[in-house]
Amino acid sequence: MPDDRRGGVPCTVRAWYAAAGLGIPAAALSDEEWAKVAPLLPKGRRGTVRRSVDAIFYKARTGKSWPVVIKETGATIQASKHFNTWTSDDTWGRVCAALADVEQVSLPDLQLLPSMVIQGRVDPSVMLNAEERSRTGCR
Repeated sequence: MPDDRRGGVPCTVRAWYAAAGLGIPAAALSDEEWAKVAPLLPKGRRGTVRRSVDAIFYKARTGKSWPVVIKETGATIQASKHFNTWTSDDTWGRVCAALADVEQVSLPDLQLLPSMVIQGRVDPSVMLNAEERSRTGCR
């Protein structure tokens, strides 16, 4: 799963779930599931809070960077700000507790680097100094 993170900054969503030891809802919230958590959250205009919640869960499930999550979910950067606010005042913990009976998935194992094989060969002429190169016929 690509992480697409720039600068090696740790993912706060991933860190929160790892510390909490909780699962992540397996899919976007249904209307019934949303009804369980909506009273715990501030009112948003035009569905922004619900899109933020779905984006946070999507980020946790996929491990993708915020710019990719925003592009793929239609959320805004406000989703990241919501997450930071909600974790600092324990709102996010209450949201997750309200969804304890929802099908959950584990925090994904991210492969930050693709599998690779490093191969190479050494050109001895590069390693020889000028005198040794003239003796061996290497230019």
